[in-house]
Amino acid sequence: MDDNENGIWLEKQVDELSKKQQAYENRAFLVAMKKVIQEQNRRSDQLKGEVDGRLWNHEQW
Repeated sequence: MDDNENGIWLEKQVDELSKKQQAYENRAFLVAMKKVIQEQNRRSDQLKGEVDGRLWNHEQW
């Protein structure tokens, strides 16, 4: 599993858990956690693109 697959899996797990929660506080916590996971997935994708771009930039070799 690569990082993106792990992030997607984790997001789905948190989503499922939040749907099963009866207490508002627990649901709210898991919804906030899902947003953090989504943001980390987005940042990870951006960093991968930046690394890829820098590796292919022959002027920085």
